[in-house]
Amino acid sequence: MKLTVDHYFHIGHMHYTSGKPCQDHALSLSGTGFAGVVVSDGCSSGGNTDIGSRIISCATVQGIIDHRNASPNSLQTATQSIVTRQKQILSSARPLLGLAENDLLATCVYAYASEIGALISIQGDGAYAIKHKSGSMIIGKFEWLDNMPFYPAYRERNLEIFIDAQKKNGEKPYTNETFYLDSQGHYLSPIINSYTAEEGVNGIQIPISVDELKNIELIAVFTDGVVQVDGVTWIDAIKEFLAFKNFGGGFCRRRMKRAIKDFQSIIKDPQNNTGKGPQDDIACAVIHIEDDGG
Repeated sequence: MKLTVDHYFHIGHMHYTSGKPCQDHALSLSGTGFAGVVVSDGCSSGGNTDIGSRIISCATVQGIIDHRNASPNSLQTATQSIVTRQKQILSSARPLLGLAENDLLATCVYAYASEIGALISIQGDGAYAIKHKSGSMIIGKFEWLDNMPFYPAYRERNLEIFIDAQKKNGEKPYTNETFYLDSQGHYLSPIINSYTAEEGVNGIQIPISVDELKNIELIAVFTDGVVQVDGVTWIDAIKEFLAFKNFGGGFCRRRMKRAIKDFQSIIKDPQNNTGKGPQDDIACAVIHIEDDGG
């Protein structure tokens, strides 16, 4: 099995026009027999969360590396070991860099694949896609009510405060909407699952067995900017972002740039006002899975 990775992030129209930095980030890595990708979305009402999202991405990548080195034959322990390493790095980095707590308010969505299977983990909000070799896809998005997502940085000291605040939004304030698309891109009504605040802060994991992995072409993770692309649905946005012509170096960057340019050229009215593309910052990271004949 050959695993190829790439990632890309892009500033949204709202941040570009207001002179704010891009607060989304993405990273990817691959090694012998494994690969990892991560995206992170900094809170717009937080502090220097453009820095925070990068620290979250780096901490998650390091967690994947450390887990791989310590337990290469275990997917069951991956989530907890990666979370533990995240927390250690965030707790150390904040005082070392002189950051405030709200500088680290950023979400995290990552995927980890190896020769024994794969998993997708969502900490906060965001989206994912699994594309099969047949062309069919599974895509899903995760959202917290009132746009108040969980951030991994809350684990340091604000976890109970966040849970109590979310309980005011109802018994199950965390929602996952999943669509199954056939090889022609057609889909029916989504499957909707809701979770308690406690379940949400523990992160939602989507396991992929080694047998399932044999039928998968790619696994992709997105920040929630993918659901805010001007002029298109989030389903169509994901389909376009993953319409790769090849998987050579920089394949995710090339495809994202092309798709964003196309979205920005959408005619909005007879006066030729065009689309804004991603309204919010957006990040994507992809694992491509190929049978190497081994």
